Amino acid sequence: MQRRELLKAMVAAGMLPSAGLLSAPARAEVTRYEGPVYLVLFASGGWDVTSFCDPKDGLIQPSGSGSAVRINNWSASEPIQSAHGIDYAPFADNASLFTNHGNKMLVLNGLDAQTNAHSAGVRHVFSGRFADGYPAVTALAAAQHGAGLPLAFLSNGGYRETAGLTSFSLMQDPSTLGNLVNTNEPQWGAHQYHRPESLGLMDQYRQARMDRLQARATLTRRLSQASEYMENSAAGRDQLKTLNQYLPETSAPTVDADGNWFPLLRQIQLSLVSMAAGLTVAADVVHWGFDTHANHDSEHRVALRNLAAGVDYLWQEAANLDSAHGTNLTGRLRVVIASDFSRTPWYNDGAGKDHWPIGSAVLMQNGGFSRAVVGQTTATHDALGLDPNLEASETGTILTPAHFQTLLRHWSGTNTSAYQQLFPLDDSGLDLRALV
Repeated sequence: MQRRELLKAMVAAGMLPSAGLLSAPARAEVTRYEGPVYLVLFASGGWDVTSFCDPKDGLIQPSGSGSAVRINNWSASEPIQSAHGIDYAPFADNASLFTNHGNKMLVLNGLDAQTNAHSAGVRHVFSGRFADGYPAVTALAAAQHGAGLPLAFLSNGGYRETAGLTSFSLMQDPSTLGNLVNTNEPQWGAHQYHRPESLGLMDQYRQARMDRLQARATLTRRLSQASEYMENSAAGRDQLKTLNQYLPETSAPTVDADGNWFPLLRQIQLSLVSMAAGLTVAADVVHWGFDTHANHDSEHRVALRNLAAGVDYLWQEAANLDSAHGTNLTGRLRVVIASDFSRTPWYNDGAGKDHWPIGSAVLMQNGGFSRAVVGQTTATHDALGLDPNLEASETGTILTPAHFQTLLRHWSGTNTSAYQQLFPLDDSGLDLRALV
C-alpha cells in the first residue's frame, strides 16, 4: 500500500486527525489551543558549533597540510567559557545568550548529519532521513494537536514538509495580517464597508446557500469537498478575529544593528502572537548567514550575534504576551535550534570554513532539562558515540538525525503508533526520551 493510501485509510479509521490535504474536513468549530507550542529556529547554511556550543580551542592538521593550524582564531587570546553547565565559545554575543538562557537549554553535541550537501543535510536533520517525503516535527505537531485551527502550522521557509498531514500558512507582515483579519475595515479610514446588521444578514444568506448546495444529492465528491473547504475558510476567518487583541501596536524591526536585512524578530513576533491567540501549534522561523566559505569570523560573528538577539527576543516577547494576556507562553514554549550541519575545524585559503557533517542542536524550555549537555566530540571535532547511559564512549552509538527526530517526536507528543508506522525512523541503539 502506498503511503498516501495508508494515510487516507488511517484517517477514515480514526487513527489520525483529519487533515485538509487528506480528506474533506469536518465543519470547523471556533476553538482555542492552549497546550504546548513548538517553534523551530533554522540556522540556515551550516553553523560553526566550534564557535558556539561545542567550542574547540586547539590545533588540527588538515589532510594535505604540512603544519598544524588553529581551529578558531578567537582561541588565541580567550579561553572557553561556561554557564549553567554548558561550555561555549567566547565569540560574538555567546556570553549573553548562554548566561541569560543557558538554564533553559539542552545541548546535543556530536550530531552526525552524514552529509556535506545543504539540501540533504536539511532533510536529514529536520526529518530523520535523507529521502524526500518525511514530515517536519512542526507538521506532525500541527496535525496531531491542531485540527480545526486556521493557522495550526506557520512557516517562514524552513523545512516544512507536511507529508499530506496538514497544511502550512505563510504570515510575515503584521499590517497584511491585520487587513486579512479586519476585512470590513478600510485601510485608509476609521469607518466600515458594511453595518454590523448588514454583515449578519449576508452571513445568514451565505450559510443558507451553502446548506442548499451541500444538500444536493447530485453533488460530485470534488464539489462537495470544495464547498466544505469554503465553509471552513469562513469559520477560520472568524477564528482569526481573535488575533485583534494580540496584534502588537508596533512591529518588530527587520534590520539588525548594522542596518542589514534581519527578519527573524518579525517572524518570531508573528509566531508568538498567533500562538498566544490559541490559533497556532507549531511554527518555523529562519535565520540566514551561516554559509561562510569566506571571511568566516566576521560573517559568523554577525550571524551568531543576531541569533542570540533572536533567542533573547523570543523569550522576552513571550513574557510580554504573558504579562498582557495571561497566555503562559513561557511555560508552553518548546524551542528547537538546529542547522544543516556544521563547518570545518579549520579555515580555508579565503579565511572561510567549508562544510562539516558533525554539528549540534539545542532544545529550550522554561525550567530546563535533567541534563544540560549530551554528546561529545573529539578535540578535532569528530563525533564520539554514546553508551546506553548517554555518556561518551568510543564504542557507543553515534548520534544521528533519526535519534534526534525520535526525541522531538516524543517531546511533541507525536510518537504515536500511526506516525511510527507511516514514518518509521531507524533510532536503534540510542534512546534519548528520558532527556525530556
